[in-house]
Amino acid sequence: MTTTTIVWTLAFLAAMGVFSFQVYNRAKYLLRARPTNRLDNIPERIRRTLVYGIGQFKFLTRKGERLAGVVHALVFWGFLVLGGQVVTMFARGWFPDFHAPLISAGGILAPGFLVTKDVLELVVFVCVFILISRWVITHPKRLMGFEPAEAKQAAHPHWEAVLILLFIAGITASGLFYDAARLVLLAGEHATEADRPYEPIAGLISAAFFAGKPELAQSASDVAWWVHNLIILVFLNFLPLAKHFHVITALPNVFFDKVEPYGRLSKQDLETAEIFGTSQMEHFDWKQILDMYTCTECGRCSSQCPATATGKDLAPRQMLLDLRNYLYENGDKVWNTAGEDGSGPTIVGEHTGVTESVIWACNTCRACEDACPVHIEYVDKIVDIRRHLVQELAAFPSEVTRVFKGMETQGNPWGIGADKRADWAEGLNIPTIAEQPDAEYLFFVGCAGSFDDRAKKITQALAKILKEAGISYAILGRDEPCNGDTARRLGNEYLYQSMAQMAVEVFAGANVKKVITNCPHCFNTIKNEFPQFGGEYETVHASELVSQLIKDGRLKPTKQGAREVVFHDSCYLGRYNEVYDAPREILKSIPGTNVIEAERSRNQGMCCGAGGGRMWIEEEPDQRVNSLRVGQLLDTNATTIASGCPYCMTMLSDGVKEKGREEEIQTKDVMEILADSL
Repeated sequence: MTTTTIVWTLAFLAAMGVFSFQVYNRAKYLLRARPTNRLDNIPERIRRTLVYGIGQFKFLTRKGERLAGVVHALVFWGFLVLGGQVVTMFARGWFPDFHAPLISAGGILAPGFLVTKDVLELVVFVCVFILISRWVITHPKRLMGFEPAEAKQAAHPHWEAVLILLFIAGITASGLFYDAARLVLLAGEHATEADRPYEPIAGLISAAFFAGKPELAQSASDVAWWVHNLIILVFLNFLPLAKHFHVITALPNVFFDKVEPYGRLSKQDLETAEIFGTSQMEHFDWKQILDMYTCTECGRCSSQCPATATGKDLAPRQMLLDLRNYLYENGDKVWNTAGEDGSGPTIVGEHTGVTESVIWACNTCRACEDACPVHIEYVDKIVDIRRHLVQELAAFPSEVTRVFKGMETQGNPWGIGADKRADWAEGLNIPTIAEQPDAEYLFFVGCAGSFDDRAKKITQALAKILKEAGISYAILGRDEPCNGDTARRLGNEYLYQSMAQMAVEVFAGANVKKVITNCPHCFNTIKNEFPQFGGEYETVHASELVSQLIKDGRLKPTKQGAREVVFHDSCYLGRYNEVYDAPREILKSIPGTNVIEAERSRNQGMCCGAGGGRMWIEEEPDQRVNSLRVGQLLDTNATTIASGCPYCMTMLSDGVKEKGREEEIQTKDVMEILADSL
């Protein structure tokens, strides 16, 4: 055994020992966390891993981020290919003549692999310095932090990112020089030119530095081998200590992403539960802890967050990092001091940075989750913490008291008398389920469409459309219950479950099979969350049904509509349920209507500010999400702002009035615009 082999073996064993110890220190918290089943629907998990993990889909498709995304994807793909070289160079520490099967010179895959590896080493080297320039020269706000919510992030020197990038540069450069030197050494070993590996970039380096200098080539090969392998070992041990731990956890995190509907929150077992929300580290499940390990600190989440954009205390990245850092810094102490009664160090407070104001700022719009390239889940964590605040501490914004009381006593957040729920239908000859039990569809109106004066007009417009198309439908009238969406998003799981269970029982009594609703919040709850209570229905949003009716010729818009229309995507219709095209198809079918897209639209659309119960919580004038969103929509120079959600209608109308533009800018629901054209 040579000295080189002995030294390499000791270095390798020492590095792997330290790495194993560090990974154990991270893994033990995953093992202690609450269990959750993330092994269902394996085919879909594999598909997502291939598309979003290996394929880097989100990096390549996010508008405004494509250049940085392409650079990151190239570095990622380069490392996948370079894995073969890493294995080969490690193995040569024990077997100097080792050749990896298939990919080494003479192997069946060698020509393609060697050329690809060679070119990607140069590409990755160049990409590294593009990324370094972003950290130390151009300073994109997304990377540096958003004030005031990410003051700590903004103050962070980001030296870790630069160091990791320099490691990667060193790995690729040493790999190229190793290959270049080997070309000279291999030249004397192969009988024919065809047997030599074809590596164009390494060949240029070889010609420039080592041509005719076999002794220099041998020395350079040895040095490059040591540099390459030692950087890998140091890099590997630095990963668990830094944000680049995601190099190890990203693909698993994508694989274990939730495959049930994004609009379905977890159902608490209220009868046997000892805790009623998340207040301590040990209350998180292992996927939620894995999320903390996986954050790349790229800032894409915070750059899309409406709370961050309006200067509130919430920035999704900072919230996750605060939780992660609290776990790292306190470790076993915070995990083991919780009592059986749930007492112990809370994660909510100034000591962690995750304050109540952070938790209540969330609109649950999922913009952060949709933007995250490694599929971190934020909304579930925030709602779970809200459940603790509401159900265990009764700590919530004062305005929410009225909302909960209205839902408990009158079955709606407005607190209007339940006997007025069907007043909108007076004189329209709309049958109730009791009057027409064989109706094909239940038209579930919802609280907004039943009680809010502005939303009633939208409900009446949809009723006109359904009648025009000859749809067989009926309503529950005064018997229609609230589905409880607002209570659940605000953290009052007990109130939500009682309302949802009652609604499912009402539906069962009416023998409901198909449901139409125009409110995305009702749509999401009935479609995605009622199945938790045994309520399985064919649920369709009005825009989906009406769009198909137009295609089938059962509805024919004839009158000229609004001229320049910008459509605002509801979060619970779009990002939660991927209904983007149907409302636009309806608008485009109306003569004279030109549909304009806002800069932020479809899955990158911005919340109106009503989601997550924020509809009912007052905001400071300079922090109003609806004002910011209306400004974005007005920038399109559209004359009409269209929406497909009664909550959005309220927020957008208020925003237009706040800006003094109500005389020139209309805010109308898609159903109103279509009804006017029939």
